[in-house]
Amino acid sequence: MRAAYTVEWLKLRRARVPRVTAPVLLVLPAVMAALFLAMAGRDRGDAMSLKAQALVTRDGWAGYLDALTQIYASAGLLGMGVVVAWCFGREYADRTVVSLFGSATPRESVAAAKLAVLTLWCTGVSLALVPAALLVGLAAGLGLPDGDALAGVVRVAVLSVLSGLSALTVALLASLGRGYLPAFGGLVGLVAAAQVAVIAGAGSWFPYAVPGVWAVASSTPALGSVPVWHLLVVPCSATVLGALTVAWWRRAELI
Repeated sequence: MRAAYTVEWLKLRRARVPRVTAPVLLVLPAVMAALFLAMAGRDRGDAMSLKAQALVTRDGWAGYLDALTQIYASAGLLGMGVVVAWCFGREYADRTVVSLFGSATPRESVAAAKLAVLTLWCTGVSLALVPAALLVGLAAGLGLPDGDALAGVVRVAVLSVLSGLSALTVALLASLGRGYLPAFGGLVGLVAAAQVAVIAGAGSWFPYAVPGVWAVASSTPALGSVPVWHLLVVPCSATVLGALTVAWWRRAELI
């Protein structure tokens, strides 16, 4: 099992997909949030300013973090899901899955190691989001953050961790579909399903929507509150689907 962890960590660390995705997740949403805040402060009546004003209703750090939270509600799941899809789908795309039959390491151990390494990667990116968001905010001229701003950044980091756990579902989709494309299609479906659940009023119970609903509601009291214990649905569903993924790798024919 230790060998499986070592190999999967080396593959993830040296691969281009996670190395590109990590800085994109850390910088792009924060820069977009700062741009939305700047556009919302303009008095122009153009379409972009009006859309930004609808997204950002407060000034300073509060408005910046409101925008960042709403962006990350979808971007976190989508970006981390891409890395999960690559980690499992590449075994089929590169034909390396065939070598697993001759390996001394059980296939279920490989799957478990992938899930563990991906969880650590998602958590690491989420922790790095705290200084990244603060630096972008400072660069945007928002001044030193106060206690509420620091709490808001931590809330976005928690949202990111939960999004990473939700993204582990893509591992099962990539395994069942034997490649990238089914996983990417399923990932888009999860993001769309989360939006539908929110519109239908079931977002606080749907695993792929509740992190975003909780984070947005926490920063916008007018929307009401989501009980923190609702967030438990995310690790519970991730555990169940992770177990199903490991079981599939143990029993299924991989070619």
